[in-house]
Amino acid sequence: MLEKMHQRWLQPFIVLAGAFIYAAGMNWFVIPFHLYSGGVLGIAQIIDLFLGKYIDLGAINLNGILYLVINIPLLFLAWRSIGGVFFFKTLLGAGAISLFMSVLPVPEVPILDERLASVLVGGIVSGFGIGIILFSRGSGGGLDIIGVWASRKYKNASVGKISLMLNGAIYLALLFLADLETVLYSLIYMVFFTMMLDRVHYQNINLRLMVFTKKEGVDQKIMRQTGRGVTEWRGIGAYSGEDTRVLVSCINKYEVGEIMDIIRGVDPDAFVIADEGVHVSGNFEKRI
Repeated sequence: MLEKMHQRWLQPFIVLAGAFIYAAGMNWFVIPFHLYSGGVLGIAQIIDLFLGKYIDLGAINLNGILYLVINIPLLFLAWRSIGGVFFFKTLLGAGAISLFMSVLPVPEVPILDERLASVLVGGIVSGFGIGIILFSRGSGGGLDIIGVWASRKYKNASVGKISLMLNGAIYLALLFLADLETVLYSLIYMVFFTMMLDRVHYQNINLRLMVFTKKEGVDQKIMRQTGRGVTEWRGIGAYSGEDTRVLVSCINKYEVGEIMDIIRGVDPDAFVIADEGVHVSGNFEKRI
């Protein structure tokens, strides 16, 4: 219990640390070479680039401010459609990223002379930052919100598919506003960013969840709020002789906290077993 409480108190600080690391990777290694990220930050950068063509912004760095402004309607979506816990962690992550992006200075002279070296370091550093935010069950906002919402609303949608489509549109738009070399180096950054994020987060480590409960409604609430399938068996307690509902579902690590909250909300006394790293085949959706 103490370890669990310690982890809950520690998670907001991990989110803040991850936001700082992500902003440092962008402001110190990527932005000095006028390269572009994907996601909501990429949209903010493109808007900043577009405004800069018509308005003299001087040394003002609008990326962090625009990032927060774009996230406001997405945060509303998180609150209304996904849940309060996810909303507050996303609010913390998005707000911290916006703050650090705004206050961390962008060097006038790049720290690393070589553009490729700076892209690699920036991708690794910023990917590590977002990775530990996700590892602490937080979110930096942006496409994560859209992906989680869509994956619950539409059967064939996932965070990965949504991110791929929107990032494709962002870099396509960038082709009309920047030169081809800038776009290519930006894509290289995104590759290393994604690789590092996956190394840290391991979001798609699968779990088999078995829930033993005597109350009705746990299975329906899990399916309704997460979109995950649940199989129900009827069992009998060997010691008590009482009827027991045995629920089985396969999920990923990213969903454990939310589903445990759902279970405890219906039956605080439910007995839960989670087997990590199981192999799953068939109709199982990987929500990356």
